[in-house]
Amino acid sequence: MRTINHPGVFRLLAALAISAGALASASAQDVPVTFTADQAERGQAAYRANCQDCHGTTLDNGEFGGPPLKGGYFRGRWGVGGLAALSGYLSLTMPPDRPGQLSPQVYADLLAFLLSSNGYPAGDKELPADPDAQGRMTLKR
Repeated sequence: MRTINHPGVFRLLAALAISAGALASASAQDVPVTFTADQAERGQAAYRANCQDCHGTTLDNGEFGGPPLKGGYFRGRWGVGGLAALSGYLSLTMPPDRPGQLSPQVYADLLAFLLSSNGYPAGDKELPADPDAQGRMTLKR
C-alpha cells in the first residue's frame, strides 16, 4: 500500500473534517464537553512532547509560529461550535511533521488539556477518544 505524504492532501482532509464537524455540530444534541483532571494532566505531558515547540510553553508563545491555543484566538476559532471540528483538525493535521500519527487516546488527552487551559471545567468523565461521541459534544458554554 502506498502512503501519501503531501501537505495539500492533509489540508484537504482537514477541511473535510472541519466541514463534517460543522455538520455534526448542527445536528449535535449539545452534550457538554467533559474530561477529567487526570486526563488533562496526561494531555499536558503529551503537549510538552508533541506541541510545545510550535505553540510554546504557555500555548501562545511558540518558537515556530504556531497559532495560540488559548484565549481569544482559541475561543473565536473553536469555542462556538462542536468538538468534532477541533478534534478532526487536530487529529488530521497535527503534529505537522507527522500528522495523524498519535493514538486516538493521546489526541483526546491533548483536547482535554486544551479545554482545561481555556477555562472548561474538569468533571468526572473522561473525554472519549471515539469521534462519534465527540461529535455529539459542544464547546459552547
